[in-house]
Amino acid sequence: MAIAFAAAAPANAAPKRSNGRSAVIFVHGFDGTGAAATNCQEYWASAINYFQSKKYTNAQLRTYSYYPKKSGSNGCTWRYTNSDGKYGSRRTSLTAIAKNFANRVYNSYSSAPSGGQKVDVVARSMGGLVVRSALYHVKKGTAGFPPYLYIEDVVTLGSPHDGASGVQLALCKAAYNSPQQCKQMTKGSSFLKGLPQTPSKSAMGTDWTAISSHDDSTVSGNSGAWINAQHKAQFDGSGDNQISHTALKSHKNGTFRARVKDGGAWSSYGQRVAPVVMAHKAVLNRSEY
Repeated sequence: MAIAFAAAAPANAAPKRSNGRSAVIFVHGFDGTGAAATNCQEYWASAINYFQSKKYTNAQLRTYSYYPKKSGSNGCTWRYTNSDGKYGSRRTSLTAIAKNFANRVYNSYSSAPSGGQKVDVVARSMGGLVVRSALYHVKKGTAGFPPYLYIEDVVTLGSPHDGASGVQLALCKAAYNSPQQCKQMTKGSSFLKGLPQTPSKSAMGTDWTAISSHDDSTVSGNSGAWINAQHKAQFDGSGDNQISHTALKSHKNGTFRARVKDGGAWSSYGQRVAPVVMAHKAVLNRSEY
């Protein structure tokens, strides 16, 4: 007797793909400070401010964290907790975080009791790996993950899809004794090898956009654009007007030299909008830079 290991079908009809403002969930990256704590409102202040200026309501802008509260302030919509109710740390596996994240999205938006609502996701750095892992394991039907998700668009900003910078990983080893998350971000790790280069899609389909920069010393421009995303943008990293790892989540004004790829070959480099503006365009409709 054949046994099929397939994810359960959605109990409600998948929402239609459409342009417009859906809820957006922001997922932060690895914290390289001594605290390993986050205040999502501080972390995402520039991006949230920009989305609000584009008529997103506070209720539509959600944040997810996998570290403890920073400075006694919550500042995040959701935080990862394990079965003992404890917050995560640099030692927490990205797969465990992905499972928690997926279930948060399912229970708050995708499931039938929540009306089968779709969401968009903007993830920076290691946060992009959390989202990739979440959608992969949901698609695979891995135990503990929800049966389906409705995530319409995902934008990754400087995510180490093919591994983080060796210099940064060496610093992580020296400062924090190579915690699990640094090991998983190492090029060729079993975690990265376990994720397909073409990122998985949700039950309604998922449009992926990967944004990276050659001026990023934490995640190379090539690693940030390594996945087979439908849309890619890569900043040049030359001249005075550069985009660093931090700038990918904060720059919203001005134009910068970048090239884009929408299914075909890379375009030539030219003046393009700032990365936060790109992220907004990608989740609102389609990647037009």
